Amino acid sequence: MSMIQAATPSDIMRHSRISGWMKRHPLVAYFVLAYALTWALIVPIMLSQRGLGIFNLPDPLLLVLFLLSTFSGPLPAAFIMTSVIDGSTGRRQLWRRMFQWRIGLGWYILVIAGYPLIFLVGLTVYSGAAPWIELVQKWPLIFTYYLPIATIGMIFPSLGEEPGWRGFALPRLQLQYGPLSGSLILGVLHGLWHLPVYFIPGTILDGPFNFTAFAANTCLIITMTFIWTWLFNHAGQSILFAMFMHGVSNAASGLLPRLIVDTTGDPWFGFKVGAACALIIIVFTRGRLGYPSFTEKEDVH
Repeated sequence: MSMIQAATPSDIMRHSRISGWMKRHPLVAYFVLAYALTWALIVPIMLSQRGLGIFNLPDPLLLVLFLLSTFSGPLPAAFIMTSVIDGSTGRRQLWRRMFQWRIGLGWYILVIAGYPLIFLVGLTVYSGAAPWIELVQKWPLIFTYYLPIATIGMIFPSLGEEPGWRGFALPRLQLQYGPLSGSLILGVLHGLWHLPVYFIPGTILDGPFNFTAFAANTCLIITMTFIWTWLFNHAGQSILFAMFMHGVSNAASGLLPRLIVDTTGDPWFGFKVGAACALIIIVFTRGRLGYPSFTEKEDVH
């Protein structure tokens, strides 16, 4: 007797209903998948001896779960939803945007130079000229830390996130809600997606969960999303450029503490700087964040 059974009519109907619901609610389905596929792997780490200590798991297994969780959520969710909605044509378009690098050298320079500079300007308010003196004295860090970490960051974790957040979700959010509301929705959901990691010391936080740090970092992600939307739109919605922005962001976050030993001690510092920059961009673009400025919009029905 064959061990392979044909799909029953009920199985076909169930699959049809699920795919039909996903097509009718692509954004909801995407975010549910992105959260579920990531949290299914990260929550066991959170509950283990590395987090809340509810049970013990082998350390090698925890490492494997953590590495897999980096690529298990937004990335596959984007390809699953694209396949359901647009089939092989949509997958090819998504894949092409992951290698879309010709967007103008100036935008790359703006990101890689602008990110640390805006936060150094913010630190000047607290510390005067000290941040700039440290930058001059420790300039080799730019080549020994900042640029290498930015490059690595394009893969880990950006490859696991940006095809989903900005590759799949943001174009549809902008089309449905506009660039401002769409960016706000994405920023909130992107920020909250990180929640379980805050309970794992040594990842985002050095110690146990801290609500103030979580709230401040989430608000920073929200404000930076408006800036990233502006850059993303001017880059022709290139997923590769979104990965570049993400990698540079993480590298800049690690560079500043290495330049300035005595930081502000203000957990809301990053949010304040990000909010100021986002507000300037929103005002000068009249809330459009570059959305009408590119000519080759993807089909995001």
